[in-house]
Amino acid sequence: MKKSTIILIIGLIILAVGAGLSVAKIEPWADYVLIAGAVVVIIRGFVRNHED
Repeated sequence: MKKSTIILIIGLIILAVGAGLSVAKIEPWADYVLIAGAVVVIIRGFVRNHED
């Protein structure tokens, strides 16, 4: 499995946790987790561009 695919899966899991926190009305933490998930998915794009 490629490194970019693993990073994408981790980012999607983080986004799912953030969505769960948002539904549970844990607002300050939900925002931070959603932002962190988005950053991981963006980093995945840079990693994918530099893979062989």
